Amino acid sequence: MAIEQIKRIKEVEEEADQLRRKATAEAKEMRAEAEKKAQDLLENARHEAEDAYKQQIAKAEEEAKAAYDVTIHNAEKQCREIITNASVHLENAAAIIVGRVVS
Repeated sequence: MAIEQIKRIKEVEEEADQLRRKATAEAKEMRAEAEKKAQDLLENARHEAEDAYKQQIAKAEEEAKAAYDVTIHNAEKQCREIITNASVHLENAAAIIVGRVVS
């Protein structure tokens, strides 16, 4: 009877060891899966951040180009006005000079 109890104890101990090894293996597998998922999430977050960064840069470039175009347009308009005014003043100056020379 004592031998049977010792055998039973050994069987139970072996079962417990097997369960412990199985639980340890499952825990390692779960940890590896969790780490992989965390790495994937981190990588996805990096890609999303990079995409958002690129979109913001593109938007800023578009806004800067629009502001540049407006500035260039206004400068060209002012240049045309200056040239027009200069032409009028040049004609007036020429008339004054001719009038003085003739007088």
